[in-house]
Amino acid sequence: MKDSETDEIYETLCSRIGDSESSNWTEYTTEIVAKTVLADFKDDQWHRLEKEILSKPEFWQQRCAAAMGEDRTEHSIRILKLLLSNSSYIDVKIISIYELDWAEVNIEKKYAPFIREVMEKIPSDEIEPELTRLLAKAESA
Repeated sequence: MKDSETDEIYETLCSRIGDSESSNWTEYTTEIVAKTVLADFKDDQWHRLEKEILSKPEFWQQRCAAAMGEDRTEHSIRILKLLLSNSSYIDVKIISIYELDWAEVNIEKKYAPFIREVMEKIPSDEIEPELTRLLAKAESA
């Protein structure tokens, strides 16, 4: 695949996610991105996404996390774990936790502190089962 084709596929992801919070995004967009854009990603695009995602704005990381949760491939799970452990945005971390829990993947013990950190930042009556389940899985790994 030529570099221009590689760039085009990555730029399609960027275009679908949008350039602002007001860009069109629905639950259907999440599925479309997972099934038509991420399905065409090759190692180069995944590597570029891993390198760039943490520098993207919050809305971008949120939308990307939702699409990764829909995709649920090994590459997507790795991106979700990256967002959980390194995103500066609490809502991105929460979305990543939900998506990882729903994907029913193995979660390593090293992610437990990141999940605990998220849980400490939200009121106890707002802690959803997904957070406690993923924490339990990480702690027992």
